[in-house]
Order: sequence, then C-alpha cells, then structure tokens
Amino acid sequence: MAEPVQMAEPVEEILEEVGIPKKAAKMMTWTPPMSACLMKCLAQIAAKGVKTDKGFKEVHITKAAKDVSKLVGYEVTTTQITNHLRKWKTRWQKIDKLRTLSGALWDDDAKMIVLADQHYLDHTLDHVKDAEFLNKPLVNYEYMEACFADKLATGKFAMGSNEPLGKPVVVECPGKTIDLESGETNGEGFVEAQAASGIGGHGSDATTPSPSSGSNKKRKRASILNDEGIDATQVSNMSDALRFVAGAINNTCHAETHPDLCKTIMALTGFEMDQKLAVLDYLTEHKGKGLNFMNMEDAVREAAFKRILAKNPDLV
Repeated sequence: MAEPVQMAEPVEEILEEVGIPKKAAKMMTWTPPMSACLMKCLAQIAAKGVKTDKGFKEVHITKAAKDVSKLVGYEVTTTQITNHLRKWKTRWQKIDKLRTLSGALWDDDAKMIVLADQHYLDHTLDHVKDAEFLNKPLVNYEYMEACFADKLATGKFAMGSNEPLGKPVVVECPGKTIDLESGETNGEGFVEAQAASGIGGHGSDATTPSPSSGSNKKRKRASILNDEGIDATQVSNMSDALRFVAGAINNTCHAETHPDLCKTIMALTGFEMDQKLAVLDYLTEHKGKGLNFMNMEDAVREAAFKRILAKNPDLV
C-alpha cells in the first residue's frame, strides 16, 4: 500500500546552533503528525457543537495554533493554521465529490473510496490527481468529516419559533391527533384539521392575520393560504385525484390468468398430477409468471416447470 501523501508547502528551515528557534520561519513544512494534530484539535472542537456555519472562530484557530506549536517546539501562527486548514477543506471537497462517482464503493472500515481495477485505471488516466484519493485509506478522514461535513437541513423536523424544543409537532382536530414527525399519517386528518381550524376562511373562527404578527410562522402560513384561495375542498380534490392515479396504476397489474394455462400444464408429459396442480396454483397466484410461462417454447416451458418445482419444494 502506498505511503500517505504529505501535504507540504515551500519551506525554508531556519536552524540555529543552539537548537530550534523560538519563532517559526515565514514558510514552513507541514508533516503528517502536524496535520493530524491540527485536524484532531479542530475535530474535538467541532464535536462540542461550537463551530459556526462559516467555520471555526478565531479563538478555536488560536487554540489549534498553540497545540501545533507545542508539538513542534516553535511558534505556529494563526495565519499558517488557516492556510493549512483551507487545503484540508479542499481535500474534503474533492473526496466528497469522488464518493459520488458511478460505480464507486465506500469501505467504512478502511475509510477508502473503492473502484474496480479497470474503472480505476480508466479514471486515473483522465484524472491523474485523483489517484491519491482512490483505492487507498484517506488520511485524517474522520477528522475532516467532523470539521467539514455539511449537515444539510431538510425541514423534516421544522418547528415554529414559539414551540418548545424536543417535542414532536402535533396537529389536533376533532376526534383525531396527528404527529407530523411520525411519517405514518395519510393526510386525511390534516385536511380535517385545516377545515376545523378555519384555514381558507371556511371555519367559524377564521380570521385574517395581522401584518404585525410577523413572528408567528403558523399565522403567516394561514395568511398565504387565504391569499391564494386554497381551502380544504381543493386539498380534498387533490387527494381524490391522487387516489384515481393510484387506482389506474393498480389496474395495469395482471388481474386474470391466461385462459389456456390449465390446458397447457395438463398437456405436459412426464409429471405427476399433483405436480401439475401445484404448479397451476403457483402460476395462477403469480399471474405475471403465468403469462411468461405461456409465451415460452415447449422445451423451455418444460424446463421452467421443473425449475418451479425445484425452487418451491413445498408446493407438492
């Protein structure tokens, strides 16, 4: 396995006769242990949840600089930390992109992007620089993931600003309570809740939200629904349309067996009656397979008959 690639900047080592200088040179070499020390420090900070959306705060960069300085024995500036961190972020973005390659597999134990031999050769022939990220363990991957992985919000668990954290969003309607986070509701109760709460202007207590109530997100949604003229009836009509489409899809399934299926099976020779009846029941239950069975040539049909018996020994 190839040795990990060192990330290095142009260097001028300044050494004094008495030992390592107290101040670092303007340009320095980043060795693997130094990079690991930096990434580990920032990963631990990110794990505490104090990292901002834009990255790490200055105080965190300063702490990382002190840790690296302690490791190497001379001063490492925050500018050097920031520049080196930018290179690791670029590596992470490259790795994240390569993981989406068609045919690429991910080895979570080795932290490695795996491509088939021929795929690897073809890809690296066109993208030579990608070779260091493929089919070999990725150095400091877990640290990079903690520092740079984007945790994208999907809105699945979005809650209003006036709702307590840690509790599911619940919509109440007469005789039914719906947990919007459970993912098990079919939407019918939600339509009832809309009608009961007056969304669309049909409820007895429906009111138009005041423009001054900008902090209440639910009232904003209700206002938008009222302005666009969307009411519970329209939502119900949409539900009916979806049911119609679902019914049409179901109607495309095979509902009847081939009319000559029984006659064809009984005409087969070399099989006992119990076997014929068992396969007939099987193909009647699996109508699509029964149609394929009828479209086969005689020799193929006989082989398919034997295969059904072999694959389903409990039929007889």
